[in-house]
Amino acid sequence: MRVFIEEVKKLVSKHTSGDVIVEIPPVFEFGDLAVPCFRLGKGNPATTAHDIATLIKPTKLIHHLEAKGPYINFYVNKEALAREVLSEIWKQNHNYGRSGKKADQVMIEYSQPNTHKGFHIGHLRNVCLGDALVRIMRFNGHPVIAANYINDTGAHVSKCIWAYLTFFKGKEPFENKGEWLGSIYTEATKKLEENPDHKVAVDSIHARLESNDPELIEIWELTKEWSMDDFLAIYKELGVHFDSWFFDNELIEPGKSVVNELVQKNVAVVDAGATIVDLKKYNLGVAVILKADGTSLYITKDLALAKQKFDQFKIKKSVYVVAAEQSMHFKQLFKILELYGFNQAKDCKHLSYELVMLKEGKMSSREGNVVLYSEFAKQVRDYSRTEVEQRHPEWSDEEKATATHQIALGAMKFSMLYQDNNKVIVFDPQKATEFDGETGPYCQYAYARMCSVLKKSPESVAEKIEYTLFQTEQEFELLKTIGKFPVVIESASKSYAPNTVCRYVLDLAQAFNDFYEHCPIIKAEDGLRHARLHLLNATRVVLKTALELLGIPPTDQM
Repeated sequence: MRVFIEEVKKLVSKHTSGDVIVEIPPVFEFGDLAVPCFRLGKGNPATTAHDIATLIKPTKLIHHLEAKGPYINFYVNKEALAREVLSEIWKQNHNYGRSGKKADQVMIEYSQPNTHKGFHIGHLRNVCLGDALVRIMRFNGHPVIAANYINDTGAHVSKCIWAYLTFFKGKEPFENKGEWLGSIYTEATKKLEENPDHKVAVDSIHARLESNDPELIEIWELTKEWSMDDFLAIYKELGVHFDSWFFDNELIEPGKSVVNELVQKNVAVVDAGATIVDLKKYNLGVAVILKADGTSLYITKDLALAKQKFDQFKIKKSVYVVAAEQSMHFKQLFKILELYGFNQAKDCKHLSYELVMLKEGKMSSREGNVVLYSEFAKQVRDYSRTEVEQRHPEWSDEEKATATHQIALGAMKFSMLYQDNNKVIVFDPQKATEFDGETGPYCQYAYARMCSVLKKSPESVAEKIEYTLFQTEQEFELLKTIGKFPVVIESASKSYAPNTVCRYVLDLAQAFNDFYEHCPIIKAEDGLRHARLHLLNATRVVLKTALELLGIPPTDQM
């Protein structure tokens, strides 16, 4: 639709000095494209719309237009729409929608799991969001560095190691040791609540770890490896790749150096032994950046890492994908960096997202009521396997296993991406795995259906077709939907919103299913069959690309 959008901009710009914005209306009655006239004139927007509309004549691309209230609604030439969209997809194939412009280099930091804790479905939302954003921004021309920050130090590690050494050493399971450590952390929290005197031993371990006590460092490295093995297996299963890794322990000393510089610059002060930055005049409270006992905090290390990212990787933008619970942390961090004189503070962005909740309420590693990723994934795979068995009992075990894995990934990732980042997900395992409705498997099934039709076709897809043969409402709705794909991707990249691509994938699957239901393909007359096969194949290309940008595997058969 870009060529049509540019045509509309050109037509309207001839008659106004205002900034012309072209929108894609949600319903057909408002046109294929619309221009709001609120800022295009000094008078009544409806009058402005009417006056400009009367001056514009139809073109080869625009069939007609009308002023409706404060908007000018444009209706595209349907033959031109089919020709422009389908010929572009035929030429570009899976590069259709990809930006040819080279944009700024960006680092997207996401996942950030804690070693010595279980990887749960809250972490899954983060991973799905970050991975999709990396894919979308790369597709839109940004060189992107996908980074992970491993929280391998801190109070949670000290608690876990204390409980491991005191109660669980020698009881290690043969596999899933990282997950086992998560259960130890939960037990440690319970024991500390039952007997607060244990805190002395935990604090001692924490101090010894920060001072690099050889005996404890050996235990820490061993247990950290157990967690990392679990994380790497999960990332592999999800098809997620990181270009750069940061570890909490490597940033302790650099962080303390930044704290010292902040004190020297009078940005920070020592108060009752702790180092703080008073941000009350910015409505950001008081930030403690180093504890009174000299041990570091998350913000200590984030101060150093923010500088390292820009200095080492020469990026232009740093994006942190972290839960909304940490919003104050990042507001304080970015303000301190600004006061520090770090010019790139303005180029740091916190992309927040809300939590994944159980029906009973918020999950907590401390309380032990988390839904671990391994449990969630198994449940989704079981649902998927049952569906595959019922649909295709004749398939080989390998075919069933492949389909089960792909469908499970589709169900999990779609359920994590479909909601707006700022909305809480109340996890419903049954709903997430349904094969109808607003789910990943529904969209994957639409793709599989396209592949099936193409396999059954007695002829290959023809490049040259008669565009005037498209006459039905369903054909034009599908053409418009695949035509706006490049606009959707560009917008999703600029607004850091993978959920809009998720919504698009669902709309595309629904538009295809309407087309499939109302428009015979294989049984159509020769010319019309060629045209509809071409349209179907173009839709398949776009849906495949869109699914892959979400990290969801397209399935050839379901």
